[in-house]
Amino acid sequence: MTDTPPGRERFLDARLLAAIGGVAVGATALVVATFLRVSDALNRAADDRVATALADTPASAQLLVVRAPSRAGDWMLGKIIQDLDSAGARAVGVAIDLSVAVAPTGTLPDLLTASPHAVIAVTEAGDSVAWPWFIPDSVRARGTNRVALTELLRDADGAVRLTRTTGGRAALFADRMAATMSGRASSFLPSAPMHLRFARADTVWYGVPSISLDSALAMPAAALQKLVSGRTVLLGIDDGRTVPTSVGAMPPLAVIAHEVNSRSRIALQAERALSDASLPVTLLWLLLWVIAGAAITAVASLGTTVLLAIGAVVSQAALALWSIEATGIWLPLGTAMLGFLMAMAGAETISLWQARRRQRLTSLLFSRFVTPALANDAWNARHLYLQGGRPAPLQLPVTVLFIDLRGFTRFSEANAASDVMQLLTDVTAACASDIAAHGGLVDDFAGDGIKADFGVPVPRRGAAEIASDAMNAVNCAQALAKTIERLLPGSIGNAGTRARIGVHSGTAVAGTIGGSTRLKYTVVGDVVNVAARLQSVELTDDGDAAAVCRIVVSAATMALLDANAPAASDLGLLTLTGRDQPVQAYRLRPAASPSH
Repeated sequence: MTDTPPGRERFLDARLLAAIGGVAVGATALVVATFLRVSDALNRAADDRVATALADTPASAQLLVVRAPSRAGDWMLGKIIQDLDSAGARAVGVAIDLSVAVAPTGTLPDLLTASPHAVIAVTEAGDSVAWPWFIPDSVRARGTNRVALTELLRDADGAVRLTRTTGGRAALFADRMAATMSGRASSFLPSAPMHLRFARADTVWYGVPSISLDSALAMPAAALQKLVSGRTVLLGIDDGRTVPTSVGAMPPLAVIAHEVNSRSRIALQAERALSDASLPVTLLWLLLWVIAGAAITAVASLGTTVLLAIGAVVSQAALALWSIEATGIWLPLGTAMLGFLMAMAGAETISLWQARRRQRLTSLLFSRFVTPALANDAWNARHLYLQGGRPAPLQLPVTVLFIDLRGFTRFSEANAASDVMQLLTDVTAACASDIAAHGGLVDDFAGDGIKADFGVPVPRRGAAEIASDAMNAVNCAQALAKTIERLLPGSIGNAGTRARIGVHSGTAVAGTIGGSTRLKYTVVGDVVNVAARLQSVELTDDGDAAAVCRIVVSAATMALLDANAPAASDLGLLTLTGRDQPVQAYRLRPAASPSH
């Protein structure tokens, strides 16, 4: 048996209740967080950390960005588009509406005819133009595959993390560009919003190969052809503005370039489309971490819980990254973290509540009739005798003391009931104080009798402690004799003896009896019966007036005292009522002083 108390209560029903409560708290917290949209903010914050960890995708060598200043006029844009088309570009994406507040006029509609590889990006809503009013209806009717929608999809905090869904009345600009780069139709792309996977910033311009419009216009035709032949070119305005993304602020043109690059890599099967987990998978993921948080807190010790919690947080992040890399499923890391921590908090709160409740029970059972120090020792060592929030039946060595007043019945008959009650209260209170002062536990009051136990509730760990309990009981008996002699009037007594005390040591079973509304801690066993019979046994010299309080101690107790035993007279083998076997006993001499 270990004597080292654990960091928290570890009983089966306590663990189960704490775990169930933790799961309930965690699940409730998730529902409330979802209703208040707190989970969305947490998921965005966690997604940004994950996206930063995943920002290692190289930009495609087929993609080139031409950055035009906001001062560029229509004629400059028109000329570079035609130059790029003539130089052998596979496609020229014109994404000028990402930054320009007014629509170009006059030139770009003609580019759909003059530049067969040009794809013009427009927006249905947002910062600039609406559906391309500047494109003639006849051109739009003949070539809607040359016009595509582009509009940055922003979260509630204004950051760009997702790409828009495919389908609708017109294709997305990034889809058309990706299809051109991959040589496949855009139908391969998933219809749900996808998380953007940004490229590694290992080149000059946000990880994407790029040149300025002025540089492109100044290039000789041969040099320009060498640069852009066979590549997909994205032309757009770069005016110094930025938008927030999951990996930091970027120009809108850089964001659309990363979207084109990511979708083209998906088309080339170089990476997976990163889509949010389905509802069943999400619920299973959240439930897993809610249960884990509650179980860790309910089962583990306090110190171990901290280590396991750190390990669980690391595991969450690792599993989320693995899911993205292996399956393309983006798990809600922020919500899972919230559920995990709230389940831990709920289980911890219930564990503390149970511990406080058990402490109150321990105090109720023990602290009233023992010293505060003994009550504190009983609580600190509760793991040795508590089970399921109440003292468990436990076999242990004890010394039991019984005391009974003699002639109290006649005194009660001759005096008023209030006087009898007052005397009895004074005597029993003083006796209980003596018992507590000697480390004993008042087990029971029965009329004018008291039962006290020494060696409970904490099991003793060796012979020295067992002997100490016996010594304390004998010293207590001598102190009780002096107290009774001081408090009881001379009229109380029977043939000169005012009280009788019996002390016996042995093995007993200690525990609680009673129901949920009333519990009593007590000791039962043959040792109790012997102590009671030693107290009540009739001796021939009980009429000795000097023996105001008679103390009879069994040989089992005297053997534990060894050299510290007080002076005593050998009574020989006593036949006790209700027992077949006689008991060797001793009577302590009245003049003996307590041993310390």
